[in-house]
Amino acid sequence: MKDRRYDDAVEGIAFVMLLYNLLTGLFFIISGNRIIEHSKLYQQMGSLFTMDAWGLIFICSTFLLVFGIVVKSKAAYVFLALGGLIGASVMFLYAVARFDTTDYALFAARYSMLAILQLGIAVYGGYMSWVHRKKSNM
Repeated sequence: MKDRRYDDAVEGIAFVMLLYNLLTGLFFIISGNRIIEHSKLYQQMGSLFTMDAWGLIFICSTFLLVFGIVVKSKAAYVFLALGGLIGASVMFLYAVARFDTTDYALFAARYSMLAILQLGIAVYGGYMSWVHRKKSNM
């Protein structure tokens, strides 16, 4: 069973992040190819992956975070770790692309903070899955 001591706070943050990842992923899939010509940011991102691929990666992170919230077992921590790690990775890449293509560092700093929040979810999920595994081996 999951440990409820800090889970509620982490799941609240994960819920906000999964909504953001879901909206971003859907935006990239639905409108990404249409707006890529009008934005240096999306052109920069498009040079690494297609906009559909970006959207699918964000959606993948969304589903993993959903499973991490919904599943009420020790496996939920693995889902939180994977979803947070994937979300943090793509959000960090998004922030780096934003730093390269904007005059205002505030936008890139916002994406960096979102990446740090998702990294926190991943660290918590990884740590808790390690703790539960260590307890089960004793």
